Amino acid sequence: MRHGPMLLLVVAALAAACGRDASVSGEQGGKLTLSRPRAVMLERGGTSEADIAINRMNVPGDVTVSFGDLPRGVEMTGTKHTIAGDGGTFTLRAADSADLVEHHVAQVTVTGSDGTAVTQPIEITVVEKQP
Repeated sequence: MRHGPMLLLVVAALAAACGRDASVSGEQGGKLTLSRPRAVMLERGGTSEADIAINRMNVPGDVTVSFGDLPRGVEMTGTKHTIAGDGGTFTLRAADSADLVEHHVAQVTVTGSDGTAVTQPIEITVVEKQP
């Protein structure tokens, strides 16, 4: 009895379930993969950076980055909201009155020029400003 092919399928399924990447394929044959970003900690009234890493195959042009479900009082700042290559750093700012939250699950979405989009969770913590 041969268990090789079945074992390979089980190992592949477990690896996919434990992965930190999410991928989507577009109608034009492109593929866009977004790695799950590291958690971000902000102080009220401060800023912190979120590093976003992507892998693209046949997805030309800039990829747009957006954040959703951020804690109240937290927003993305700056004028750069795109990735030209395979990654970028984006600044999040917490207002002086931002909600204090621990391990809040927000969403980061990257969208290719063809409309192909993929989303990953990003954990946000906002703490009181330290004196």
